[in-house]
Amino acid sequence: MRTLTRIFIIALFSIIIMDASGQNVGFKVASSWTNAKLTPSDDGLDRKAQVAPKLGFIFEMPVYKGLFLQTGLYASLSGYRYKDTVSFTNDEGSTYDIESKNKYILLYLDLPVNFGYKHAVSDELSIFGMAGPVFRYLTYSTYAYQINGEWDNESTDFGEGDDKVEFFNKFDIGLNIEAGVQYDRFEFSIYYMPSFSNIMSDDIQKLAESGASWKNYSFGVGFAVLLGDIKKGK
Repeated sequence: MRTLTRIFIIALFSIIIMDASGQNVGFKVASSWTNAKLTPSDDGLDRKAQVAPKLGFIFEMPVYKGLFLQTGLYASLSGYRYKDTVSFTNDEGSTYDIESKNKYILLYLDLPVNFGYKHAVSDELSIFGMAGPVFRYLTYSTYAYQINGEWDNESTDFGEGDDKVEFFNKFDIGLNIEAGVQYDRFEFSIYYMPSFSNIMSDDIQKLAESGASWKNYSFGVGFAVLLGDIKKGK
């Protein structure tokens, strides 16, 4: 965990240094379909992907003849949704079932470090591809549910004080694979981002079955606008 913290701090300072060096700076917004791979997965729940926005700034440094390095700082959501059946017993002792809608919502701060290549089709149009690690820090998580048409939510952690148990680890590492086109200062792309880390905390893994894990993954579309003068590799 200390190693991940150091990596996160180093990447953050790298962004600051790159920003001062005169590379392309832009704003990016994306919409993704995010889900989770859980082990074991035999709980009978029909998990579905949920739409999750991502927005932030990108910092792109042309390196040499189409090669570039792109990093940034995003706020992004992860999680999944599912439907379940909740049983209730009324005062007369009769039992009835109500369908519930459920969501896990995780808010991350993402630091991607992508290495890529752009091929110029014309003076204004280029196609590009890039890939690289994504370092993620969990800032907030909640479990939301809807019963009888009313939404409510609760913390994913439980217990208080010294007995408090956090459900998720704070750090996650993933891989971003992205391709798209750039026209003038506008970038359009599609991406896939699987995570490598099991984000279930050690405490939860001790309470759960052996080998229990939760790994995020998402795919989506992105749109970015580069600001100022557009710089190209030599």
